[in-house]
Amino acid sequence: MFLGCSSEHAPVPQKQIATTLAGIPKVQVTRASVPREMDFDGVVEAVNQAVVSAQTSGRIVELPFDVGDFVAKGDVVARFTDTEQQAALAAAKAGLEEARARAAEASQQYARISDVFKKGLVAKAAFDQAEAANQAALARVESATAAVKDAQERVSHTRVIAPYSGIVVARLTDVGATVAPGTPLIEGLSLDHLRVRVAIPQQHIGPLRQHKKARVILASGQSVAVDEMRIPPSANAASQSFSVLLTLPSGAIQTPVFPGTLVKVAFVTEQTEALLVPAAAVAHRGEVTAAYVVADNRVSFRYLRLGKAVGADDYVVLAGLEPGEHVLLDTVAAASAYKSQTFSPGEH
Repeated sequence: MFLGCSSEHAPVPQKQIATTLAGIPKVQVTRASVPREMDFDGVVEAVNQAVVSAQTSGRIVELPFDVGDFVAKGDVVARFTDTEQQAALAAAKAGLEEARARAAEASQQYARISDVFKKGLVAKAAFDQAEAANQAALARVESATAAVKDAQERVSHTRVIAPYSGIVVARLTDVGATVAPGTPLIEGLSLDHLRVRVAIPQQHIGPLRQHKKARVILASGQSVAVDEMRIPPSANAASQSFSVLLTLPSGAIQTPVFPGTLVKVAFVTEQTEALLVPAAAVAHRGEVTAAYVVADNRVSFRYLRLGKAVGADDYVVLAGLEPGEHVLLDTVAAASAYKSQTFSPGEH
């Protein structure tokens, strides 16, 4: 179970080895509660993915972006002819000017009648008529103002603006095509906010709903802890499965991930006790996995059988260590100390 001392190194006094070991960080291996997981396949999808459609009629004169292009929020993704819309806007503005002029005239008339009425020189009916005419004129101004705003909105619809930053995945029309409200123009998605959709059979949904903890294992091998998990209250009647959504945390992904790709999702189903060893204490020597165990100022090279990784810092120990033993965290310095110590006859 132990390897012999290398002949390339002269033996070092045990007192000196003890001093060397005192300078190497070590940790006691202990049992801890670790999650037991169940793996499922999931599909990455974009949270923000939409087909942008026309909101007015016209002929397309510009489509500046194509499939694969990046579009920033606020960029113009399509532009239509606006002859009809500009004409309607001009007419609405003219109507507003007319309404304002008539309102000014009615206001002046109302002011004159009001002064005369206060002196008792005009009948109440004439005053009421002037007051009604003034109110009607003000209402026409409000209506004309609304018509101008509506016309301006229609003009703005001749320039289609990107609602968010993203990538174009499909161009659904071409320059020169005539469109009507509702005609699809371009489809895009944002890579800034991604999630994973997983179909969970009904017999497994109970533990998942109880713990609500999972991690996504990407194709690169990176494990990403999930902050937000959405479990629907009902299953799909045809497949008898629940469509669970897991939001990938922004900024946590080290390599690009694209919608439509498959990933593994490890859901926590229960907690169990296991012996853990720090990843920094694990030495890899070819096909051998081991740790340097220290006791009574002596170092032993102990073969290990490891289970799954727990986070980025620990491994589950299946065999090779016992609770309470101490392992050295600097495997390079530990190897040097191990090779330098003297061995008794028959010791390995």
